[in-house]
Amino acid sequence: MVWNRSSVMVCGVLMCVCCTGALAYPVGSNGWHLNSAFQMKANADMVCKVHIRDVRDIGMVPFQLFPGAPEVHRRIAVAEVVSVIKGSCPASIEIEHQFPAGNDPAWGFPTCQLFTELRAGESCLVFLKGSGAPYSLNRIQSKARVVASPVAYDLEDEPLLKLLAEFLAGLSCNDEMICLQSAQELGHIGDELMGHVQPFEGDDGRSRRIADAIKRARSAIQAMRSSQDFVIRSAAIISSFQLADPPALDETLQILPTDANSFGPAASEAKYGIRGFCVSDVQNRLLATMDATTRRFIRNLDDGSMIEAPGGRHGPYRGTPGFPYARFFRAALATDVVARSADMRKAIANVIWIRYEKASVPEMIRLLDDPVIHIRGTAVSALNQCVNGNFSNEWDRRTFYQMDQVSGQSDRKPLEQRLQDYERNEREYIQHWKAWWAEHRGEFEGVDGGGAAMLSQGMEY
Repeated sequence: MVWNRSSVMVCGVLMCVCCTGALAYPVGSNGWHLNSAFQMKANADMVCKVHIRDVRDIGMVPFQLFPGAPEVHRRIAVAEVVSVIKGSCPASIEIEHQFPAGNDPAWGFPTCQLFTELRAGESCLVFLKGSGAPYSLNRIQSKARVVASPVAYDLEDEPLLKLLAEFLAGLSCNDEMICLQSAQELGHIGDELMGHVQPFEGDDGRSRRIADAIKRARSAIQAMRSSQDFVIRSAAIISSFQLADPPALDETLQILPTDANSFGPAASEAKYGIRGFCVSDVQNRLLATMDATTRRFIRNLDDGSMIEAPGGRHGPYRGTPGFPYARFFRAALATDVVARSADMRKAIANVIWIRYEKASVPEMIRLLDDPVIHIRGTAVSALNQCVNGNFSNEWDRRTFYQMDQVSGQSDRKPLEQRLQDYERNEREYIQHWKAWWAEHRGEFEGVDGGGAAMLSQGMEY
């Protein structure tokens, strides 16, 4: 449950994705939901664009992920450096990496997506560890497909903006995989760049240059939202939330009723080398991204000032300005795919809690009947914030229905105790708000839910 604005919740998920047959996968496979901005900052000493001339095996080594795993090939790729994004290196480098020989039954599951493969003849960005020969390629999420030709780094001579230039160039590529990865990465990079924008006055023009680069990314992604390809179109819509550039309500809504069988995991793997671009994953990623992008503050790209919450509220704007969240979630909660997915409903409940806008009160009431206690509690907390202006989340009946009674963070109960307080008194809280709704629901009649007709149309891949 989301309890207070300072809480940080970390969830780790280990996913083993199966595949079939020998390792004859499209170039660019191996789990390339990359987030290049994060990989460059956290996991790479050097990032460069290379053309792979040759790959050779140099022996077998144990696979370190778990005990008893079969050995894997140790390989060296000889690469011509086309350009350097981060760090420095000679014009030709050797890149050491590992890759399995095939789907050895001893693994217990196929292994194609546990490694990144470099192949002779391909051009790509590589995210490397080490400061000299041979450089080391991380096991997964360490390669990006990009256009083969050199790209002019005309935005600014710093790594994030060089990355941005590479993926802007990739959007116009005829290779669908390069185009798709570019659409996805522009969102991740734009999200990171948002945190680098400061008030323009007195920062020597850097924030203005970054803001202009974000505007270029927004414009390029806007064009991709009209793509005829469902996956590319959806990736552009998701990236638009990361870039704080609102997509249209109708194009966003239409992702949810798209038939999951129209482009399933097997079709995604056959086309892109991974299953993560199937319809169901795209639907989940949309709502997860909408949730994640309400956890930041954003700045006006015309002057670097922080965008304030609407209606005289104190604090930053949460979400993407101009997007009708209340209308979207009203329609989304009516779809079968959301009704079947606790994760999707959790994401919706979290955004409703963070924004706590009056237009979403009917959805808060609706979520009081959700089968998941996390979602019910988030709805109760959202109502308490929106209606009572109480942000303490102490779940103490003596203060719960009053204005904020907690003087500061040091007075808060531990999270575990707050959870216990809520669970112990949940029935009372829910009955309170249902009684309140019976009295006040007339105030919300006639509110335009929007988008219901659009949902009935859906999209086909």
